[in-house]
Amino acid sequence: MLIIYMLRAFKKRLYTGFALAILLSVASGLTSYLILQKQKKQRVWVRQARNILDTAGSIQSQVMEMGNSRTDFSATNQKQFLEPYYRGLKRIAPAIGKLRDLIADDKEVMNIEISLELHISELLNFWKLNGDDASKYTKEYIAKLTDNEKIKIDEIRGLITDLQKNETKLLNKRREDYDQLIHYGTLSTILESIISLATIIILVYVIILEFNSRWKVQEQLHASVAQLKDQTQMHQKSETELKNTMDELATINKQLEQFAYTVAHDIKSPLYGIISALDIIRDEEAIAKDANLSNFVDISANAALHLSDMVDFLLEYSRVSLDHQAPELVHIKELLEQLTVLLFVPANIHIHIPGEMPVFYTRKLKIMQVFQNLISNAIKYNDKETGQIEIGYVDKRDFYQFCVKDNGQGIPEEFKDKIFSLTKTAGNKTKIDSSTGFGLNIAKLIVEEQGGKIWFDSVNGQGTIFYFEWKKPSADIFQPPNN
Repeated sequence: MLIIYMLRAFKKRLYTGFALAILLSVASGLTSYLILQKQKKQRVWVRQARNILDTAGSIQSQVMEMGNSRTDFSATNQKQFLEPYYRGLKRIAPAIGKLRDLIADDKEVMNIEISLELHISELLNFWKLNGDDASKYTKEYIAKLTDNEKIKIDEIRGLITDLQKNETKLLNKRREDYDQLIHYGTLSTILESIISLATIIILVYVIILEFNSRWKVQEQLHASVAQLKDQTQMHQKSETELKNTMDELATINKQLEQFAYTVAHDIKSPLYGIISALDIIRDEEAIAKDANLSNFVDISANAALHLSDMVDFLLEYSRVSLDHQAPELVHIKELLEQLTVLLFVPANIHIHIPGEMPVFYTRKLKIMQVFQNLISNAIKYNDKETGQIEIGYVDKRDFYQFCVKDNGQGIPEEFKDKIFSLTKTAGNKTKIDSSTGFGLNIAKLIVEEQGGKIWFDSVNGQGTIFYFEWKKPSADIFQPPNN
């Protein structure tokens, strides 16, 4: 998980760095593009200004050439000198149209062009009116004509000079702007290169730092894995030792159970002899006549019988623990019906068993022992003329919760905390006998051994309900048949 987190953080920082580098490159590229666009526009403007100057100069040359042609004709009266004039008439109009198109977006220059066009038109009209009749050209006429022609040509030359000055000034400014843009473009390129180089250096540095950090984390992780491996081996060793200890403990417990069973069984034999001897002594005439001795023998006999019952319960518990009880399929309803036969239920006691009871795999003798103790107590301590015992269950997912309900004497309040204590009884006495207190304790031990619990609700004089949970097998592989 740590490596995945580090990889994600590394990728995030790396992506951020690349994004920043791309953003800077885009910004620098955009700046360069805008500068190039401005340079392109400036080049167009510079080229336009040069075209205007060239066109204005061409117009001026045409006018001067046409004027010289007219002058030469007037001086010689030879029409071959008018060829430049006629050639100029064809060229002057397109040149003026071209100039008009070039300066269409400049109002100030456009005013000069309009005035220039007007003066050229007047000059052309002046030349047209004078014609090419050589007989008209006297000395006086030529002098007058030359003066008027010179005035108009000078006016045209002045307008062209003004236009050229204006365009030259504008051309110089545009050249300065163009040179400045080239300077800024160069600076932008240098700055872009510096930024790109710095970004690459930073990214390389970040990558080196990240790889060093990951390397350290991997070393720590390898160390942690090695440590965890050592701990796992230690835990496995501890588990092995614990298993061996548990096996030894189980062996010791089996030996103790066997010892308890043997001791209880060995105690049983002399107890029978003591009880038999006390019965014989009770029948002796001397003992029967002496009330104190007779009472003493009765107390001793009752104590011996009580001790015999306790040994019987001890033997029963030891037998239940010692018997190898493999899980088997148990029909609880059939088991309860068998118990009602084995317990010799009195005629005034009615036991109600539901039509449907669980069928599952478990240790039959153990659950039978629990039901036997609870039903026996319900019979033994029932003081009603008609006794009622009801048995039921609830499916609790991982457990079956069974209950045994009776309408007997109930359990007095002062005995409720002691009911499951070893050798403690509820203080109830029946006409038959009293309890040793082992039965409920054995039931509690068996239920808890199966991973469940046992408890009760009781109202003194009205009856008792005992509940106990019995754990289901890990997998129910048997489905109860339909009755």
